[in-house]
Amino acid sequence: MKKILVTGASGFLGWYVIQQAPADWRVVGTWHHNPNRLPSKSEAVQLDLIDRDATWNCLKAIQPDAVFHLAAASNPSFCEANQQESSAINVNASTTLAEMCAERKCKFFFSSSEQVYDGEFAPYNELNQPIPQNEYGRQKLAAEQAIQDIDAAATIVRFAVMYGQAGLGIKNFLGQCLETWRQGEPVTAFEDEIRSFLPGKLAAEGLFLLLKKDVSGIFNVGGGLAMSRLDFAKLAAEHYQLPNAIITSKSQKDVEMVAFRPQNLTLDMGKIQDIGFVPNSVPIW
Repeated sequence: MKKILVTGASGFLGWYVIQQAPADWRVVGTWHHNPNRLPSKSEAVQLDLIDRDATWNCLKAIQPDAVFHLAAASNPSFCEANQQESSAINVNASTTLAEMCAERKCKFFFSSSEQVYDGEFAPYNELNQPIPQNEYGRQKLAAEQAIQDIDAAATIVRFAVMYGQAGLGIKNFLGQCLETWRQGEPVTAFEDEIRSFLPGKLAAEGLFLLLKKDVSGIFNVGGGLAMSRLDFAKLAAEHYQLPNAIITSKSQKDVEMVAFRPQNLTLDMGKIQDIGFVPNSVPIW
């Protein structure tokens, strides 16, 4: 049986990857701080990816055929305020892991972000020049470039913002909206921040499709419905039958933010659609 090592298995996408794993693959997930967030069926090990020796020993012990590198400091505001700390995981640890996988001839998949694009000229395909506008995007792009230099066979996936109801304590925009409404508080949503909202289940399916097709290079993966955060919040309130849910509409320019948020990051997914990926035509809750 072939083996996949999934870093960041206790995170949002990691949770869905464990749930969607094919029966003919053994999947081992890594966690650092939050073992309680792992799906019950997961096989997992604790790993600090910044520890080079521990990372090498983990690869040597598990001997995976493929690695899904999903672990990241993914909060743009945190990255902006803590550039050295976040770069250690987003760039340095990612580069080290790619080097180790190349040495072991292990297929490497890197979870990147729509945030490498500038938000001014959507929709974006993989040939558009990445011009990140915040520290998180810059770190992801730096990791992408280093990984491509290390391993031409690596696969880089630029994911859109994801949503869903994953495990305990795993944050995403949908979950934050539902929790805020349950507390009787209003949700503030930007009317001018457009995203290709991607269901977590579909994101995991995209990764496994790329693994099955054994492809390399850069791929955009997003949902089939580009909309503002405001419109997404309205759809969520309607779907979950919350007629008393309060949604406050705001423009980005009216809110002081630690990290810049690109306005329109709609993704063109023609490249991955050509190998069989089917974006959702309706919201998947």
